[in-house]
Amino acid sequence: MRENGQMKLNNESQKKFSEDTAERTMKTLQAGQTDVAPLKNIIPKHFRRLKWNELVSHGDFIAHDHQGLKPWEGPGGFRADAFLHPIYRSSRSPASGRGFLS
Repeated sequence: MRENGQMKLNNESQKKFSEDTAERTMKTLQAGQTDVAPLKNIIPKHFRRLKWNELVSHGDFIAHDHQGLKPWEGPGGFRADAFLHPIYRSSRSPASGRGFLS
């Protein structure tokens, strides 16, 4: 402790902690990227990914990593960027021409 009651910061331990955290984050991100490639092979060509400002509705599908596309069974009106997993819509779907927020 200093005379005025303040603690002295240990910059070296803070730097080491930051480097360790960054390294763990990169390893986690790299491990998660291996699941992305198989998902692209599962999505049929007549499906398109919803843009961030499109509203999710019945008839849309959620892409799960290992389960493929699952139909959305919840209420409509949520923006696509509110979901953890990507949302897809069939170009053959009646909802394909609506659902943008400006």
